[in-house]
Amino acid sequence: MGTRLPSLVLGVGGSAALLAYFLVRGPYWEGVALVAAVLLPAGLILYGGDARRRARALREQRVIIEGTLRETAAAKAHLESRLAELTTLNELGVAISSTLDLDALIDVSLESIVRHLRFDRAVILLVDRERGVLTHGRTVGASPELAAIIGALETPVDAEESLLGQLARAEGPMLFEDVGDDPFEPNRQLAEALGVTSFLGTPLVTKSATVGVLAVDNRLSGRDVSRSDGPLLYTLGSLIAGAIENARLYAEVEAQKAELERRVAQRTAALAGAIEEAQAARAVAEAASATKSQFLSNVSHELRTPLTSVIGFAKLVRKRLDEVVFPVVPAAAVNADPKLERAMRQVGDNLGIMVAEGERLTTLINDVLDLAKIEAGRLEWRDGPVDVGEILERATAATAALFEQTGLELVVDIEAGLPATRGDRDRLIQVAINLLSNAVKFTPSGSVTISARRSGDEIVVAVADTGIGIAAEDHDRVWEQFGQAGDTLTDKPRGTGLGLPISRQIVEHHGGRMWLESAPGAGSTFRFSLPIREGPSEA
Repeated sequence: MGTRLPSLVLGVGGSAALLAYFLVRGPYWEGVALVAAVLLPAGLILYGGDARRRARALREQRVIIEGTLRETAAAKAHLESRLAELTTLNELGVAISSTLDLDALIDVSLESIVRHLRFDRAVILLVDRERGVLTHGRTVGASPELAAIIGALETPVDAEESLLGQLARAEGPMLFEDVGDDPFEPNRQLAEALGVTSFLGTPLVTKSATVGVLAVDNRLSGRDVSRSDGPLLYTLGSLIAGAIENARLYAEVEAQKAELERRVAQRTAALAGAIEEAQAARAVAEAASATKSQFLSNVSHELRTPLTSVIGFAKLVRKRLDEVVFPVVPAAAVNADPKLERAMRQVGDNLGIMVAEGERLTTLINDVLDLAKIEAGRLEWRDGPVDVGEILERATAATAALFEQTGLELVVDIEAGLPATRGDRDRLIQVAINLLSNAVKFTPSGSVTISARRSGDEIVVAVADTGIGIAAEDHDRVWEQFGQAGDTLTDKPRGTGLGLPISRQIVEHHGGRMWLESAPGAGSTFRFSLPIREGPSEA
């Protein structure tokens, strides 16, 4: 009743005025006055009620739109935060794989943290195990004077009252507040030098051992550091710790290698005719080579851990974008704002690139691991019946997408009635895939032919292409580890140069051989043979 009172007053007042007007006009207008007095209030009341309903509906729609925009903004902010974290993880993974220089590794890690996360400055100090102190401090975001102070800083790890010592002994991230009022004088001096009252830190832990500490603050922007950033900082610290330990191991190996080489050179120059010492030096060199192979295996395993996280997070973010974030963005808003539509498309494309490049790097790491295992004699072989025709079919199916992308013709020519043999089926498929992939890389146009024929007591498989060919002087180089034919300055396909050496060792393990027939401009033909065996492999 209360909501209709204004309309009712308006209707009654208007009707009274109209009635008075018609009554003054004379007796002939009394009927008209009566009808107007009855109908006018009802019309005004109905019109007023309908207008209020429309206004209320518009207000409700506005509230819904504003709520949707707020949710979209919040989702965008969350997405940007997750992308920053993924970018930092990716950069750390690249840093780990690109250098084993300790100082360069620390600098790149600190720069990545400051560039992408919510911190103004970052500091790392390393544990000197022999002296029991935190030292070798490096920082990003600080002035040259402060960087010099941090570089000269040394703090005992076992100092009970030292904040940095507490951090080094901690099992997780720690938030330090009101540091300027700390009763321990060295802590107050540290806070004064840094110009902060609070900072967030984490121990750098790998394989249950602390190799240093990582601390961050927001001194320049004045923002408070948050305890909620601790888990992410701990994850980043674990990746950095593994990289630091690997860099130290590499430095030790290189130092040992340099020392051994120096000693061998001295002994060789002084005792050229001493056969016994020469044999001892050879044994030492072989031991160093084995240590290097073990180091390579360890580094490859350490690389796969952050890569798995990067790929997994990227796939998860892309799924959440497609299923949660993008569906709630109003289509009208996307159509009205080209920048929003372009940004949404670019985010999806960039995540796809992250996944693809991560998987490509994982494949390269697997090749390095395979090579290290083969050289160390630790590669597992699964001997069983092998159908060469079925192996080649699996390989062509696995590489079908490459031929679709390049437009090359794939010709399959397998002799009927080939006998079965024995070997590791999966490894032989790997060999065929490597040869087909190489043929596609070096064949701009034309075709690739894969064939299998029986030749005496062997089955010979050939992969022939119509590509650029290989000069005779480069034939031996293609079988070398990390070696590729041609000028390294030309725009040739990318790769590690491990596929052919690995394939050749797999074939030789089966008692076969692999060889090349090629000339520039005439294409290349790679062949390998497999002995026909009915019983278990002796290899």
